[in-house]
Amino acid sequence: MAYRNGSAAYDFELFEPRRKEEERSREKKSNVIRLPQEELEKNRRVKLSPVRMALTVLVFAVAVGAAGAFIYGQIQLTELTNSLSSALKAESEQQNVYTQLQMKSDTKYSVEAVQSYAEQNLGMKKIDNSQIETVKLANGDKAKVVIKDGDKGWLQNVLDSVKNLLS
Repeated sequence: MAYRNGSAAYDFELFEPRRKEEERSREKKSNVIRLPQEELEKNRRVKLSPVRMALTVLVFAVAVGAAGAFIYGQIQLTELTNSLSSALKAESEQQNVYTQLQMKSDTKYSVEAVQSYAEQNLGMKKIDNSQIETVKLANGDKAKVVIKDGDKGWLQNVLDSVKNLLS
């Protein structure tokens, strides 16, 4: 579809000078809306919603509960730490007492203490050459174990005969 009038697509009124009347009417129009004083007071008041208040109270209660639980946990942790440190201190003291008693026991029953007790109270003395007695045996003395032949079994007799042949 072709246009016969070529200017139909353009709005030439935009290029024409505006009329003074239209400009004045536009200047006089104001965009400010005036509300009565009662409406202003009504809009200024905070509207209280029961759901919003309940949600605020609930959030506050949860926050206070979490803070209380955290503080309670810290108190319990501190008490346990103090009891642990006191138990460790008592254990260290008992370890020191044990070490002292062990040292006393070692000195009381040392080799030197036992030797001095044996020499002074029991009349013992260290071994020397005068206490040694030597015993000489004659070459002809021998010890033999006699076993009756009736007590041996047939296997033992075979082993004895093999020993006799080898010796």
